[in-house]
Amino acid sequence: MKNITTKKVLGLAVAVLFTCQSFAQITRTQIHNNALPFTTYTFTTTSANLWSNVNCSAVGNINSPSWVAVGANKVGMPYCWGGFSSLSSFTTGLTSGLSAGDNDCTTSGDCCQSCALGVDCSGFVSRSWALTTKYSTTTLPSICTTYSSAMQVKQGDIFDLPGSHTRLVDTNYEDGTFLLIESSAVDWKVSYRSYTTSQLTSYTPMYYVKVDTGGTCTTKYATLPYSTSFDNTWMMDSCNAGAQRIPDKYWKSNIGGTSPDGDDYWHRDDYTGADWTIPSTGMYSPAAATGSYSARFHNDPPPAGSTGALDLYINLSPAGSKTISFDYIHNESSPSPFSFDVLLSTDGGLTFPTTLMTITSAQLSTWTTESCATTATSATSVIRFMVTDKGTNDVGIDNLNIMKTPTGIDELTDNSGFEIYPNPTDGTILNGRFAQSANGQMETHIYDMMGREIFSKEIMVDGGNFSLSLVNAQLKPGSYMFVGILNNSRYMKTVLVR
Repeated sequence: MKNITTKKVLGLAVAVLFTCQSFAQITRTQIHNNALPFTTYTFTTTSANLWSNVNCSAVGNINSPSWVAVGANKVGMPYCWGGFSSLSSFTTGLTSGLSAGDNDCTTSGDCCQSCALGVDCSGFVSRSWALTTKYSTTTLPSICTTYSSAMQVKQGDIFDLPGSHTRLVDTNYEDGTFLLIESSAVDWKVSYRSYTTSQLTSYTPMYYVKVDTGGTCTTKYATLPYSTSFDNTWMMDSCNAGAQRIPDKYWKSNIGGTSPDGDDYWHRDDYTGADWTIPSTGMYSPAAATGSYSARFHNDPPPAGSTGALDLYINLSPAGSKTISFDYIHNESSPSPFSFDVLLSTDGGLTFPTTLMTITSAQLSTWTTESCATTATSATSVIRFMVTDKGTNDVGIDNLNIMKTPTGIDELTDNSGFEIYPNPTDGTILNGRFAQSANGQMETHIYDMMGREIFSKEIMVDGGNFSLSLVNAQLKPGSYMFVGILNNSRYMKTVLVR
């Protein structure tokens, strides 16, 4: 058997070879196309390919995985410690009577190519990346760039634990879960397996230095209806300078850092990263209109006049009017300069010619529902929340809802001075009041987020107050739209049922 000194010398020689090797650029699609056949590989074995604790040239035992049986096997490329088989070399090796895999990991694995066939974890990654030489879990990082967060990984990247194991990324679901491909001892073959971020904490996320990064900043468009309470863990915005600046995969943080101290970015309100130098200053209270968190534009300490934008990419192609509603807070009187605009792009964010609404510098010390509407029908629409702020108090938005406006209520009034409560509700009753005294019979409607009418009833408004029983509506937990029509004016609020 080779002694340890010989192995070290061989390892150094291989390392030198790695540093001299030239690499060709490869796309993520090519990586995926290289990896997929290893999961679906079909092969046929004879008894000659089934080894059981057979000594291979005095360098170690060979033991074929138990799932490999004589005949056809349609389960993927077998595991082999130290293995670097290609699909063709595996097929050819079978005809030579080599073992179909090796699950004996007590020796160095040097015998895998001479006596057994298959790939280990790094051999599989090396083949997927079209490398001509096998890299190990320890040497793969030398040809990789490390991400700052697991949430940044894309198809074709890896989670690597040097000296132990490596896994290839198939899909980042962008919710903290990943579909990975690996050659492992779990089932002694190349197969798909799902993991969560917490299961990968000891692994380093990284990408191959020669992967073609062109177009990797993908744009995904949300469909109607769309809603978010901003309570989920925010994601890394790999399209624009990183950091946790987007609520989900449909957003981008396209403008920020315009002031010298660079604090002016949108984040979830509890963010504590380096691009908010003093996160505790400027915070509004309560932190959210409902739930626990909100989207917060932070620019405290000043200077004045810094700007930040948060962009939602959304498909508005369905015909008809679409309503955009959200809760808003900015507890500061007469800030200057200050502006808050909701802008619309219909060309994928290239231009923003339309201002859907503007909130003036008037102080809003409590969460207030704001709404606007658009008849745009572009499948590549972008809704931009744009703030220019003095900096003493931060700006917050919460409970964003975008839905196709139900027929007959396209014209909506300014909802300031109108409120409903409790909200969230248990689904049994809604109370409401108007800032100005109002009287008369009001037509009420409850719509789901698909724009379907769930419930309607006529009630009386007395002195600006009303009460609506929802018992017969039998509302399930979720988001709904309340629409009231009183004296030829229409009022709308988002209602959360818990």
